[in-house]
This record gives sequence, structure tokens and C-alpha cells, in this order.
Amino acid sequence: MPSGSWHRLDNAARVFAALASRRTTTVFRVAVTLREPVDPAVVQEALAVLMPRLPVFAVRLRAGLFWHSLVPVDGVPTVQREHAAPCRRLSRREDGPWQFRVLVFGRRLAVECSHVLTDGAGAMTLLRSLLAAYLQRRGVSVDAAEFEPAGILDPAAPPPPEEAEDAYRRFHEPRLPPPSTDPRALRLLGEPLEPEDLQVVLGVVPVAPLRALSRDHDVSLTELLASLMLAAVLDLAPDGRRPIAVMTPVDLRRLFPSRTLRNFFLSVRAEIDPRLGPYSLEDILHDVHHSMRQQVSVRSIRRQIGRNVGAERNPLIRHVPLPIKIPMKRWLYRRRWGARYTTALSNLGRVVLPPALDEHVERFELIPNPSAAHGIGCGVVGHGEDLVIVISGIIGDTGLERAFFTRLRRLGVPVRIETNRAEAGGRDEPPPGEPTKGRI
Repeated sequence: MPSGSWHRLDNAARVFAALASRRTTTVFRVAVTLREPVDPAVVQEALAVLMPRLPVFAVRLRAGLFWHSLVPVDGVPTVQREHAAPCRRLSRREDGPWQFRVLVFGRRLAVECSHVLTDGAGAMTLLRSLLAAYLQRRGVSVDAAEFEPAGILDPAAPPPPEEAEDAYRRFHEPRLPPPSTDPRALRLLGEPLEPEDLQVVLGVVPVAPLRALSRDHDVSLTELLASLMLAAVLDLAPDGRRPIAVMTPVDLRRLFPSRTLRNFFLSVRAEIDPRLGPYSLEDILHDVHHSMRQQVSVRSIRRQIGRNVGAERNPLIRHVPLPIKIPMKRWLYRRRWGARYTTALSNLGRVVLPPALDEHVERFELIPNPSAAHGIGCGVVGHGEDLVIVISGIIGDTGLERAFFTRLRRLGVPVRIETNRAEAGGRDEPPPGEPTKGRI
């Protein structure tokens, strides 16, 4: 974004800006664990070198009369030592005006971003680029020609304007018929945690047996994991009176030619309906596979973009003052959009780094943003021979985590469990933010 300019929020950011609260923080985390302790001072140096390459991230959120906007801000965020639960709401006192924070704890380097700023793909670009700049300052030699294939930004290159585009508006087609409205879904209930607390259960699994299962059933890895999540919820509520639905975000850069670092995703719905009778895992895989393939198509996605962008261009909505618009959006989210899902599962795919960088990395992970609507979410990232599956939530019960990882083990997939509780589901905590081995 050129110096001194500002831009409107993209379509997804408009929703998240209205929803931000101590429970629905809109903040998610991408993190990398290295094989040696991370030096915060060197991370600060690397961030200072990287920020001029990322004007899209050098912004603050400003509230106007009718809309929020993102305005440039000078300087560099201060790298912080992690001291609290993940994905807390951004605080001007602790984080300054920035819409992201950089955290260090032991061997972990984490970036937490507000969804007002970017999505998982954009945040992972920031993390990979910061990791590369950091390791270079620690003496690791890597050819800049290897950056682009690995999704790493070169600090010496000028930022292309395409990275700041609102891709929803670019690919919006008016006059398309809107998609059908999904019914309300089963909601998982449990004792809520304290505001800005988050329970995290992390499973490390080998990816090879999961790929074999995917091939055996002719489904994608995401379809397999979404089906297992649906089956896990069904284990908890076999006599549910509403459909069980898993929200699965789709990175639209895979369907449309965009280089944006802002939000560019939409969600599709994997679902089953317990009212129709019993389901085997094969039944669920069949339904999810065909349903998601139909939804993850350019035609279906264009209908969603058309509906969403069309709504923000509606004159009746555009000219409603922001103090009225925000509670309206929150009400609509709780009553309509948020009520359509039981839980969420986001798969960022496999992270591949240049060999000189990769040998210093143990794993990557994703913690989705907390949501008061569905309480529990799941983030998935692959690296090397492992897949890291994080189930996090703002309710204290661990029934879903137990059911999901138990199903994986029954399929012959070994799981190594870690949690940020001394015992998953318990109230005693280890040093803040540091995962410890535990049991579900």
C-alpha cells in the first residue's frame, strides 16, 4: 500500500471488525517451532528489515462514520515474549496500533493476526518470510532464488500493488443468483472459560497413513479430516435434532489468479443430519466428498462472492452509521451465519521450505480464532512427514477432542498429544502459552 494512502476493508474484514470482542477475538495464530531457542532481539532485527516489504501489514484500524478503514502507520511492532493464552484480542496498550503481534516463547516463533488484516495464507506468508529473515541473521545461508517457490518474500524486492488488492471486489460478478441459505446446525455446549482464555489440544500425527486412507476412500485430506470431525460430533450427540455442520475455509487464490495478502477465502459446509438415521464413516465420507466438490467450484464460489459483496454495496447498508451497523452485524452473525456451523476446520496445507531453512524447523501449527458462535475450532498444518492438528476452544469440556483423536487411533493413525493445560480439561496451567505433554 503506497505511503500515506488508506483502503477500505475487504468483505471478510468488514464482518470481523464488527464481531471483535473478548470471546470472539478475531485473532488467529500461525507458529513455527525451531530446533533451537529463538532470540527475540534477532527476531526484532528481522522484523525491522521485513516491514518495508509488507506495507499491507503496516496499518491500523480506523472507525469512520459509516465504515472502518485501514490507515498506514509508521514504525515496527515490538516483538513480545509470550505471557498469556493464545489468540487474545489485540490491545493498543500492549500491541500498539498494529493488527498483528509477534511472540516468542522458548523455541517457538508465533505470529497472531486479526482477521481484519489477513487470512491464514497471508499470515503464513508473513511467518515464513520472518523466519527466513531471522535465520539469515543467525548465519544460515540461503539463495534468494529459492524464496518465491516457498512463498517467502524477499525484503530487497519492491512490494507489488497486487498484494494489497481487494480480490473479492475484483472477482465480484453482479446479478448472479445467490446460494441457498443453510439451516441452523447443532451447537456444542459446555462450561465457558474465562474471557480471553483458550484451551488448546494439539495432536502430532504422521501424514503417510492419512494419505493412504484418503487414497483408499478417493477423498482429499481435508475431506477426510472434516468427515472425522463430523463423526466425532456424532459420537457425542447421536440423537441430535439439528444437522451437524463443519465450516471449512477455502483459499480462493487456488481458484482465482490473485496475489493478495489480504483476506481472500470463503467457507463451504460439510454436514450430516442425524435425524435421517445412522451413519457409518463411509457414509459420511461419501456425502462430504460430493458435497464439498460441488461447493468448491468457481461457479459456486462466484455466487457466494456475489451475495457477500452485493450486500456491502446495498445503499441501505452503506449509509447506516457504524454505531448502529456493528450491533446489527453481531446480531445477524449470531442468528444466521454463525448458527449454521457446529465447528470449523481450517487446513493450511503443507509448508515446504528451502532445505537450508527447513533443517532448523521442527513443525508449524495453526490455532484458529476463538468464536463465541461455535466455541471450538480446528487448525491443520503439514510439514515434513507430520501433520499438526490443533483443536482449540473457549469451553472447558474436551469431549470433541477425545472423540476426534480416538477415531484417528482406531484407524491405525498414531497420535502424540500436547496441551496448554496440565491435564486436558483441567484448570491448572503450565507456564502461559507453552504446550506441555498431557493426555486427553
